[in-house]
Amino acid sequence: MEVSRRRAVGMVTASGAVFACGRSLAQTTAGTSRRWRVAYANVTDEIPFGVTVLNGMREAAARRPHLDVSWMDNRNDPARAIEIARVVAAGGYDLFIDYNAQQSANGPISRLMKEAGVKVLSIQTPIPDFPVFVVDNLRAGTASGLALAEAAKARWPAITPVAVLIGSPELGPVFQERAAGARDSLGKAYPDAKLVEFSSRNDAGNTRQLVFDTLTRFPHSKLMIWVHIDAMALAALAAVRNANREADVLIAATGGDAAAYSEIRKPTSPFIGTYSFFPQLWGEEVISIA
Repeated sequence: MEVSRRRAVGMVTASGAVFACGRSLAQTTAGTSRRWRVAYANVTDEIPFGVTVLNGMREAAARRPHLDVSWMDNRNDPARAIEIARVVAAGGYDLFIDYNAQQSANGPISRLMKEAGVKVLSIQTPIPDFPVFVVDNLRAGTASGLALAEAAKARWPAITPVAVLIGSPELGPVFQERAAGARDSLGKAYPDAKLVEFSSRNDAGNTRQLVFDTLTRFPHSKLMIWVHIDAMALAALAAVRNANREADVLIAATGGDAAAYSEIRKPTSPFIGTYSFFPQLWGEEVISIA
C-alpha cells in the first residue's frame, strides 16, 4: 500500500486518510457520543525511547474522551507481537495502532487484522496493506553520518579515521535505510577510510563487546562510530570508556532519546550528537491521524 508523507515537527509522517473512507475516528465521532475502542501496542516499555513514545500516546489519548484505549507491550518480541494481534483481532477493537520493530511479525499481523476486519495504523515498520506512520530514516542516517564526518574532520584534520557502522539490518527496511544514509555520508567524506560494519542485534551487551573488540583491533587509530539508535550508542560509549579510548573516538546516532542528552551536552564526550525524531510528539501526531 502506497503511503503519502508530509513533513512535520522534524519528521516525515503518514498523512491523509487512515482508512479507505478517508475519515479519522475523530471526524467520524464528531457530534456523537460514540466511543471507539483502540488497542495500542508499544515497541517496548523497557527502553527510554519506547517509554517516551508511550507517554506521548497516553497524553494525546487523554485529551480525546471519545477514545477508549487499551495499552499493550510488544517487548521487541515478534512472537509476542503476533499474540497481541490475536488478542486484538478477537477483542472487538475498532483500531489497532501497532509499534512493532520486528518485521517478521507483520505479515501474520496483517492477515489477522484483515480476517477480523480491524483497521490498523502501524508505526515505523509497515504492516502489509495498511498505512504507516514513519520518520524519514534515510535522511536521519544521512544527516547524522554527515555530522559525524564533519566532527571528525574538525577534531583530526590530518587523519583518516576508521569508520564503524553499527546497524540492525535484521530488523528490516527502517534500519537498513538509516544505515545506508550514514554509510553514504561517511563514504563521501572519507572515500579511503576503512569501513567496519556489524549489527548491534539491538542488544547493549553485544554492542559493548563488539566495540571493545574493534578498539582492540585498531589500537593506534582514530574511530568515528555511527550507531542506529541512542541506546546502543550509549553501550558503545561504555566500551570506549572501559578501554580508556575517549580521545580516539567520536560517536553519533539517531533517535532523540532523552537518556542521551546529558551525555551529548558534556563538552568532552565522544558522543557528539543524535538526529532527533522528537518521540515525545509522536502521540499527538498518531492520535490525530487516528
